[in-house]
Amino acid sequence: MPGKLNNREALLGLAMVAIGLGLFAAGFGISFHNDAGYAPRAFPMAGAFLIAALGALKLAGIHSGPVESGSQATSAGLILGLVALSVAYVIAITHVGYLVATAFAAPAALWLFGIRSTAGLIAAFFLCPVIYHVIFFVGLGVFPPYGHWFDLLDVIQGY
Repeated sequence: MPGKLNNREALLGLAMVAIGLGLFAAGFGISFHNDAGYAPRAFPMAGAFLIAALGALKLAGIHSGPVESGSQATSAGLILGLVALSVAYVIAITHVGYLVATAFAAPAALWLFGIRSTAGLIAAFFLCPVIYHVIFFVGLGVFPPYGHWFDLLDVIQGY
């Protein structure tokens, strides 16, 4: 449903379109050839396109319902929390591998976005790594990042 577009939303929409199109164009620099299935650039380019498309929807003033605005301090805290989680997640992937890092990061991210259901967070702990592993590493043939200290895939695969 179309809504009233203010300057902040318009600027955000334009930034999303510009960033999305820039990332999409940068995706052409990734090699197209891959013997294992999908081209390595398929996922980054799809993500970039979606960022641009969401920015275009923002510019059109389309959203799913009323946007509740919190205080600036609350928004800044959530943003800083998400940035900290992102950095910790990348560091964790490097040391303990994708599955373990994702098992902890997924419920933490959901909690930051307001999910407080204990059952839901526990389900995310187990289901997110499995679902993402099946989609990306099995379905798309992307190689998972392995941990330097420990990797659960080594245990699961018996290495």
